[in-house]
Amino acid sequence: MPRPRILFPAVIAGVFAGLCLTVVAPAGADVPPAGTSQAPGASTQVVVPPGPPVPVSPSEFGYVATHALTVRAASIDLAGFVASIPVPEQYRAANLALADRFEATVAEALTSRGGCVQVVVNPRATDGNLFNYGFFPVAGEFCD
Repeated sequence: MPRPRILFPAVIAGVFAGLCLTVVAPAGADVPPAGTSQAPGASTQVVVPPGPPVPVSPSEFGYVATHALTVRAASIDLAGFVASIPVPEQYRAANLALADRFEATVAEALTSRGGCVQVVVNPRATDGNLFNYGFFPVAGEFCD
């Protein structure tokens, strides 16, 4: 079954903004404890090299952005926008981690000619979060 592809920026921007506005620490993110600050530009994210889209289970939502949308997300500093969203102090570290992870994934995706980003959201998290998410760099041959 082919994965749905999002072709318009408003939906992707809405997904990223929605992830931040729920102010829930993402599972698996390298998030400093609440009340600590992260040095600007200090990435603790490990991003895999671009490859095929990751499998998405029937209980998850997966979106593969187009290359053009990935380039646009980098050019408008979408990660900076996410980091600037006002959230309660206890969620600030999670918000910065989300922005950092997105920025690192976009940068890695763009190392592949025609590369793009895949977003996978699991709305049925079992670890206490409302949801879990993942950003993955996709190699250009798999992107529109």
